[in-house]
This record gives sequence, C-alpha cells and structure tokens, in this order.
Amino acid sequence: MKNSVDLTLSCTEDDLAEIFSFTAEKSIAGLTNLETFIGHAFNLTLQRDGFFGAWAKVWQKDGTYNLKLSSPHHDLSAYETKVPDFISAAQKALEIKRDKQSMIDSVINSTGKEMRFILPFGTAMASTRSVQFLHFPPIETYDYTDYLFSPTNRRWENLLGYNGVHDTNFSVLESVVDCVPLGAPGGDADGINPFNDTFTDYVKVMLQARLRTYKKTTVPLVAHGSPVHDWLKKNYSNQIDGYFDTLKIAEIHFFDDDTKTPVLAANHPSEYLYYADKPYSEAKEKLLTQDLISAGWQARMSKHPQDCPFKVLDSLTAYWTANPRLTEIMNQEDQAYNFNP
Repeated sequence: MKNSVDLTLSCTEDDLAEIFSFTAEKSIAGLTNLETFIGHAFNLTLQRDGFFGAWAKVWQKDGTYNLKLSSPHHDLSAYETKVPDFISAAQKALEIKRDKQSMIDSVINSTGKEMRFILPFGTAMASTRSVQFLHFPPIETYDYTDYLFSPTNRRWENLLGYNGVHDTNFSVLESVVDCVPLGAPGGDADGINPFNDTFTDYVKVMLQARLRTYKKTTVPLVAHGSPVHDWLKKNYSNQIDGYFDTLKIAEIHFFDDDTKTPVLAANHPSEYLYYADKPYSEAKEKLLTQDLISAGWQARMSKHPQDCPFKVLDSLTAYWTANPRLTEIMNQEDQAYNFNP
C-alpha cells in the first residue's frame, strides 16, 4: 500500500500546457500558473476516484515538472502506471494535433466557430468502473475547467440515477475517451466530422489507458452516438457482427491478448435535448427508453463486469420497456433540459 506517489511528468512545459488545456486566460481566472492548473486536474481525479482527503501537488524544478499524490487513508499505487499511461496517450494526441494544425485552422476559419484541443483531464483513473466513449468534448469543458461540466454529462448522470446509481458513485463510471479530442460548441458535429479518423492511433492508446481489467475482461464501454459506432465498426470490423447501432453489443479486444471488453452502442446523451421542448411522441418515448436501458446496462455491468452483457441488456430492456415511470421521467427530463425562455 502506498499513501504517497511521486512522479515526473516527462513533458516539456509547452506540451503540458496543451495536454491540460492551460492558457493565459486560465491564469487570469485565478489558476495562477501551469503547476497550479495541473494540480487542479489531479485533485479532480482524486475526488472522482473516491479518494476524499487525498491531494495533489505539482512543482517545477530545473525545467522538470513533478507530481506528488498523497493520502493518509488510501492506496494510491495505481497512479504509478495510470498517470504515465495517460501522459503517453496524451502526447500521441498532441503529436497528431500538431501535424494537422493547418487543417484544424482551416476548419475554424471556414466555420467561424471556436475549437480547442482538449484531452480528458480530471476524470477517474484508478477506480474506473466504466468508460464512456464520446464523439468530441463540449467547449464547456474548457470554459469551466471541468471535463464533466456540460449538459451531456449531467443528463447521463440523471439517467444513471434512475438506474440506482448514487451521486457519490457517478464519477467512477465517467472516465471519458473522445473520438476527436477537439472541443467545440454543442451541436457542432459538422466542424468535427472531418477529423473523425484523424486521431485513431491516439484513441486506441487512450482506450487501453482507461480500461481497467479483471482477469480476462475489462470494465464496460458505452459507445455514444453514430460517429463513435462508425469508428468502432471501421477499426474493429472483424469483431463486430452485422451492423452496430443503438442497443447492440460487441465484445472487442482492445489489447494485444485475449482480454475482451463488453461494448454497448448507445445514443448520444444530448440527442434527447432536441426533444425536450417538444410534445410527447412515440419517437421521443423510444429515445428515452433506449437511454434508460443503456444507462442501466452501464450501471449493472460496472458492478459486475464479468456478467453476461447480453443477458444484462435483455433484463434492462424488459424492465424499461413500457415502464410506468416513463411519463414521470419524461416530464422531469423536459423540465430540466428545456432551454427555451
């Protein structure tokens, strides 16, 4: 058991600033330097791993950045591999981003919309019980210096809550990997889509860094939205039978051995937001039902990763189909996410 872990962040100052989305604007906002900002990211991670009372400290000496994680009560030894794995994957993404910078600039200039390189900082690493695979991070991630602060994440937490997950347990289910690590305003998929296949080498490495293993299986992966479904089909076509769409399951080998990951295709959490200000329809009920089934599958598999994912899906489908709670939940969702004045 290790209550303290000391790590050297083997990156240049410029690399670390991009990996952790630190800018001059952040300094003005009160996170006064890069060390403070990286410490903030790892303090978020410690909290979301459930290590309350633990803390992170970052300092720079002779051009080298050092990270110390401490706790009087917890075993932090997992970070000895988790942090280097995250940094290694991040550097892969940064290498790709710099190679494609002219293309990124061209898209920004043509669309006139904001786009930022954003990696999944501050989410669970050591206690991860499931991974959420999304298309791209919302720009709120940068604005609020919190990777889980957006309607996308908050709505999915609500769905997990309807499936019996308590608020203190949400974050260990929300370890995120994005198909494209470029933050943009919500609904700006047109600006992101040209990059859907650009970061493939990074995504594969980051998935390996995020997926905790149990013997020959890993924690479950929820694949949100058609761009992510398409990415999986393109890169693991020999492991996916037939089409891969909402409420379909695949068991995929992301590692170079026989370890397999149960993967569920789900709707994007924000898709329902386009229905929130519209009256009841069968399509709206179908979408909400699918989302509740997907969140329930994630919750159940996160507790019992070696259960049969197909049987768990069947059980959740039977539970939520025509469930008498649907009307109440729909009303609550509409009230929470109807953004019309």
